[in-house]
Amino acid sequence: MRGLNVLLSIAVSLVIGLFVLEGGLRILGLGPPKNLNTFDPVTGWSKKADGTQKKHTSEFDIVLETNAFGLRDDAMESRAKAPGTLRAVALGDSFTLGYTVDRADLFVDILERWWRAEERRTDVVNGGTEGWSTDQEVAWFLEEGVKYEPDLVFVFAYENDLYWCAETQYPPDLDKPRFSADGRLEARELVDHAGNRWTDDFALTRLLFRRRPGERFFFTPPAGQRPILKEWGALLVERPDFMADAEARCAGALRALKARCDELGARVVVVPIPSHSFVDEAYAAKFAQGALGGIPRGSWSPDVPVETFLRLAREVGVDSIDVRPALREAAAGGEALYFERDWHFNEHGNAVFAGAVKRAVDERGWFPATHAPTRQVAQAPAPVHPPSEGGVPFALKLFGALWAALTLLYLATYRDEPKWQPPLKVAGLLAAVFTIFTGARWLVAQVPPHLAPYVMVLLVGGILIFVAYKLGHRLGTIVELIKSFTLRGHWYLMPLVVVLLTVGSLLVVAASSPLVAPFIYTLF
Repeated sequence: MRGLNVLLSIAVSLVIGLFVLEGGLRILGLGPPKNLNTFDPVTGWSKKADGTQKKHTSEFDIVLETNAFGLRDDAMESRAKAPGTLRAVALGDSFTLGYTVDRADLFVDILERWWRAEERRTDVVNGGTEGWSTDQEVAWFLEEGVKYEPDLVFVFAYENDLYWCAETQYPPDLDKPRFSADGRLEARELVDHAGNRWTDDFALTRLLFRRRPGERFFFTPPAGQRPILKEWGALLVERPDFMADAEARCAGALRALKARCDELGARVVVVPIPSHSFVDEAYAAKFAQGALGGIPRGSWSPDVPVETFLRLAREVGVDSIDVRPALREAAAGGEALYFERDWHFNEHGNAVFAGAVKRAVDERGWFPATHAPTRQVAQAPAPVHPPSEGGVPFALKLFGALWAALTLLYLATYRDEPKWQPPLKVAGLLAAVFTIFTGARWLVAQVPPHLAPYVMVLLVGGILIFVAYKLGHRLGTIVELIKSFTLRGHWYLMPLVVVLLTVGSLLVVAASSPLVAPFIYTLF
């Protein structure tokens, strides 16, 4: 019986340790990623119907919501368009989905709002999905998009879409469709490899069993210093051999789209989205040093994938819009178009992009006479209702909640102190904690994404080593106590022992170091 109790003590100790590690990793932002995607037998993945996802970073705080058909769009009772309505369908990836902005600031919704303000009886269906390449967008359209009865189909293509048109899997093991160069969708059953993978549900197992893209997704460019992802081959001035197949298959997907749209009487328009590097040389330098492995500036250009998409559109025989002049002109005014850390459009970038697309559509007369504007509107009007997405930044909410709760506890505990002191003291401690934590996150954000988890682990490891150093000989006492309770089989007391020893250790460290004291005292 005693042996069983000893085993239970060891097991409980291990569970407590794993629980603490799991919680710590999640607090540090290394928990399981959350998104709206779910397996789709046609496209590999698509957005969940009636889904909600909160996205919070240091640059934006939004909520992504999908309707009953899995679109980030208005609620719809059916896919059929209303009589007398001109309908555009927007195909694209996270740019089109609006990965970083509220719907009110997304170029898809800006276009719709603008055209409706001109009384054109127009609506725009947002088919954008995170991570899709051009072939997945076309596969979705052939199966699902046609049900929306489009008159105009936009393909908002981004530079990394090109390479993935040649692949049947997206790293690490997400199946996706692929077209042949002549426009045929390859007959192949897509498999949900991630359906029962429990290791993706926990931060600790994700760290221990971290899955990176296979070596076949990397190559070393002639002017490069280390291997980089093949998807960035689309940026190289000297085209890598594997990009020829990717471009041919991308053209094949566009051919399939054109053929189906010709049957529907719909116009196809390819609109390449330039990257952040196109308007910001400082960002381009960081991108080249990080993602591109130090490739010299003359060996790559953000113009290359844009020119490639424009060329493919000409070869296939579909229309296209080059928005680069509009973006260059807006950037020259000094206002940022992209988020600094994230590579997507910010609110202003979305507005400039929408304006460029609208002007091109109007100048080329792609709207029929029945949908000519009855009044001129110089810019997209503000939404009638304020956006329901977004709100007060999470960090500010957390700070306010902690400040209020801890101040009340302080006042209740130390009744003799002047009433004006506790709010200031608590605010000071919280400010120190948030400043140090924000600084650590900023530091991690400066390193290449594939190294960020390891840097965070090193930071946490450094803190633990510092705590162990401050505890000194007391560590031996702690080990002896845990060993004693374990060998005696007091497994039911292990949680209490761990809590008491943890609190005592933290108080000892706090008393010996003003650097970490704000962190620790805030807990109490």
